Amino acid sequence: MVTGGFGICFIGKSFPIADHSFVRVDPSHWVFDVSSVTPNYRELQEVSLFLAQSGTLDPSLALGLYISIGGAEWQYRGYVSNSQPSEVMPLQWPEQDQPLTVGPGTIHLGVSLEPQAEIVQKEGTKLASRQDFAKQVALDLFRYMESFNSGSSGDTLVLPSNVLERWFSRFEDKFRRDPDFLVRRGQVA
Repeated sequence: MVTGGFGICFIGKSFPIADHSFVRVDPSHWVFDVSSVTPNYRELQEVSLFLAQSGTLDPSLALGLYISIGGAEWQYRGYVSNSQPSEVMPLQWPEQDQPLTVGPGTIHLGVSLEPQAEIVQKEGTKLASRQDFAKQVALDLFRYMESFNSGSSGDTLVLPSNVLERWFSRFEDKFRRDPDFLVRRGQVA
């Protein structure tokens, strides 16, 4: 049971949005239409989910945050609980296979009241995806360094002394243009 309310705030893009702005689907699920904030949902890169006051939740429960685009499956993004009453979460909107006509009711953010034990399991999965991201960054660096290989055989690469600076400059430029370039489904960095 949620007794004191909750809210969200899209970092740098909105004022706090209270739980009464959500549609309550059932006693443990709420949905928010993201198009009410902006028609360009990709501008919304981070969201803060917060409890409005202490003791809002039963200690064994947590509020999970999810996103859905065009009626697709809900994707977990993070949680809050009495012991962690606020959190900033990256939204990481999934890529669409087909062009999406964005309008009211197509982009949703959901909040779900769940047992904290289930949320802890989902957090473990999220940690594994961060490790995968780190591997993708390392692989991007390796492939960049490998591009300097002049065909010599063996396990040795001869690299310019400023290779890390050059790679990081290139990485920053790509990341600025597309923060999700490493995590696209089906794409190898």
